Formats: sequence, structure tokens, C-alpha cells
Amino acid sequence: MKQSRKHIVLLVVGLSVGLLFMGALRYSSSHPNILTPLSKYPTLGYIIFSVIFTILLFRAGLPHNRFGFGTRPDFKQLLLAIIAIVLLRLFAFGIEPILEELLGSSRNLERFSDVEGSISSLIGLLMMNWTVAAFGEEFIYRIVLMRGISFIFNDTRQAHIAAVVIQAVMFGLIHAYQGSAGIVGSTFSGLVFGAVTIASRWSIWPSAVAHGTNNTIGIISLYMGNT
Repeated sequence: MKQSRKHIVLLVVGLSVGLLFMGALRYSSSHPNILTPLSKYPTLGYIIFSVIFTILLFRAGLPHNRFGFGTRPDFKQLLLAIIAIVLLRLFAFGIEPILEELLGSSRNLERFSDVEGSISSLIGLLMMNWTVAAFGEEFIYRIVLMRGISFIFNDTRQAHIAAVVIQAVMFGLIHAYQGSAGIVGSTFSGLVFGAVTIASRWSIWPSAVAHGTNNTIGIISLYMGNT
């Protein structure tokens, strides 16, 4: 058991470093540095890296509820998703403008600028949103990484809180390409997604639905030119 736990600790650290590295690649696409030549591949690298570490972690004995799909969506999970969406929209309309004023800059969304007025780009981005972002990010951050951190700290209530906070901070950092406002906003999103995942007993549905819906609202806003 000790050997298994030690193995899981090393894998969780490795996963964390890998995810932060993919975030650095995204950042280098708009901030030229030594990693810029690789900045076209963060999404592909993220997918490959996530699959490999997911397999390694579950083979090492990390407990899982059938990868977050162990329960069918029900009223409680739908309610948690709605609560998460409301919190995220309240943050976007009530807190984010104040935050941007304090930080002196808004979210840098130039990476998605081609979606404005383009129906083909809109469809493509929505597809990426509901696959790589909504379910992909929720799976690796809330189901795998957060589960791993919680397991390392013995799955106590304090461990759950620590896991929610740690993965949320990491989620914020990988959005550094959006600027300081993006880091803070994404950290808040990570806290919300993490909390509803714990509340739903490690189900992926509430956070994935909330993530996808919140992003869809933002993507449509970009398409309409309301930035």
C-alpha cells in the first residue's frame, strides 16, 4: 500500500508538471520565448499526456468512480450544474469588470479572435469546447488530478478542500496566456468546478455541463463581436 501511494504521489506530481508545461506552451504562442516553436502543439500534447497519466494512475491503484461516469445524470447533478453556471455568470458580470479595472487589463482572448462573424470558426470552437474543454479538462483536472491529490492526503474533508484549491490554482495558471485577469477568473472557475465535483461525489456531469455551457455563452458573445 505504501509503495502504491508513493507511486501515485510521483505520478500526480508528474501530471501536474506536464499540465503546467502545456500551459507554458500556450503562453508562448503570444509571448515569444524559447518554447514558441512548440506553441502549436499544446492541445495535442495535452491530450496525449492526459491519456498516458490517466492510465498510469488508475493502474497504480488510484480509486475512481468509473472515470466520473459512475452515476447517471440526475436532478441533483443538474441542480449543481445550474448553481455553477449562475456563480460563473455572476462573476463574469459583477466581479470580473471590477477585477479588470484593478488589474488594469481585461482577459486576452486574441487566440479566439477568428471566431467573430465566422460561422465555420464558431462551429469548430464549439466542438472543441464540448470535447477538449468541457469534458477533457473536467476529466483531467477534476476527476484525475483532484482525485489524486485528495487520495494522497487520505480523502479527508481537509484533503478535499486542499485538492479543490490546488487544482484550481493550476487551472488558473494554465490560462496565463489570457493575462492576469484570465488567471484569476480561471482560478475562480476551477474552484466552482471542483466544489460541484466533490458535492456530486466525483461525478463529471455537473462540472462538464457547467463548463461547456459557460464557455458556449462566451464563444457566442465573441462570434457576435461583444468582447
